[in-house]
Amino acid sequence: MTRLRRALTVPAVAMLEILLLITAPLLLLVAAIASAGAGSTRALRSTALVLAYAAIELSTLNRLRRGVDDPDLLLREVLTRAYRTIRRILDVRVALEAGSATREQLATSQGLVVLARHCGPGDSLFIAWLLVVQYRLRLHVVLKSVLRLEPTLDLAGDRLPLCFVGSNRHRARGCIHTLAASMSTGDALLLFPEGGNFSRPRWRQAVAALSARHAYDEARRARGRTYTLPPHLGGVLAALTGAPTADVLLLAHTGFARDGRDRPWSQLPVHRALVIRTALAPAATVPREAAALSTWLDTAWSDVDAWVQRHVEHRGSNSGPLDSVDAPVGDRGELR
Repeated sequence: MTRLRRALTVPAVAMLEILLLITAPLLLLVAAIASAGAGSTRALRSTALVLAYAAIELSTLNRLRRGVDDPDLLLREVLTRAYRTIRRILDVRVALEAGSATREQLATSQGLVVLARHCGPGDSLFIAWLLVVQYRLRLHVVLKSVLRLEPTLDLAGDRLPLCFVGSNRHRARGCIHTLAASMSTGDALLLFPEGGNFSRPRWRQAVAALSARHAYDEARRARGRTYTLPPHLGGVLAALTGAPTADVLLLAHTGFARDGRDRPWSQLPVHRALVIRTALAPAATVPREAAALSTWLDTAWSDVDAWVQRHVEHRGSNSGPLDSVDAPVGDRGELR
């Protein structure tokens, strides 16, 4: 199945991207004319971004095909190139809030489980860049199985610790448990407990599902958290039981939409900062038993939601300080 999939996806995607690069001058000219007519640079920026993505992916596929001695170094280089490209084309950047966990603090963790908010297309790339490039961590990632259709991720899965999960929850938890158990000092496992990008329809469906199960207290709390989806316990529990000495890093971010919620794919962010806050929870403070962990996770996600709300309100009244500069890596702190 793997060989058949790759025999179809790799040549098809490579040929399409080569065609895009060959016709790049014409595509950019058309996009420039469209931007001039619309009085907006989004068409030109979007086209430039697609072409840049094609160039990066073709280069990465070629390196993967020739063999990679240090896949972690390759990942760091690809993320660095992608981040610089996005900064140049969209003027979008990461701003790490002062008071977040420091590189020195994370370097001593005996494995790190990163629980990140997931809101808006593209946020995972910025989160991965922060963890790999800024924090200098070796990344383990849990991905949806459909992403195997993306050739670079599919081939990288042979060399990097990636876990592709589908609808089989038992198999997914086993994969996460195994991936977490393989961590050592300097490794980080990235999880998105919400299970998908935040959207208003998903939020309403999640609240309704909790009510349908007669989990009325959970539904009430989820209804009050309007910037996040209810976190799923299964994957988090699998990771933490697989890595019983691992610390936890909570990662909240503002997203790119002005209301801090979902943003359509068609609305590229321009001249914006993704403000991120990270908070380190030592292993001894994080329960590994299901009931206690469920309570801990619910409280932590309420903190994440409240942090996003405060920053959205701050941005609405005074957007300059958060959106204009890259904040430094500061001292360790809680999500406040």
